[in-house]
Amino acid sequence: MAWHTLKIVMILLAGLLVLPVEAARLYKWVDEYGNVSYQDKPPPEGQGKVTEKTLGEQRGASTGDAAMDAAAAKAPITLYATAKCAQCDLARAFLKKRKLPFADIDVSGAHPEAQQEMKKKVGEIAVPTIMIGTKVMKGYLESLLEGELDAAGYPKPAENPEAGEGAPAQQ
Repeated sequence: MAWHTLKIVMILLAGLLVLPVEAARLYKWVDEYGNVSYQDKPPPEGQGKVTEKTLGEQRGASTGDAAMDAAAAKAPITLYATAKCAQCDLARAFLKKRKLPFADIDVSGAHPEAQQEMKKKVGEIAVPTIMIGTKVMKGYLESLLEGELDAAGYPKPAENPEAGEGAPAQQ
């Protein structure tokens, strides 16, 4: 009987994965210290600069690279981080260096909505946490992150574009 129930639950969960993502409002907050967070509600009046986006539109935005767009549509990247976290800064810098589209979500104590979202998706608050699609990586290890990005289909950066054609890449 338990096996039958488990199969039904698995089928229902698989069905949820193929449902289209509904467009929802996403507010990008930039506070007075330059910290960026994404929330589903605008900040209180006068607290930080706000940019409003629609999640459905954001996911469909083109980077101009077909392989990158395909990977981002299949497995979007989300970085859960805080402002004063060296490992978060390293992860953020790595993602920016690779020119990858990612959501940088501040889960500090000032953002309880983001903390609740992270708890639902990940089970706990630990920074940095990087999600690539449904894959969850707690902590930052560059080689592991590179492997997950490769597995998700994200293109690798050019070895050394300044080297010119036929020239070996410098290490």
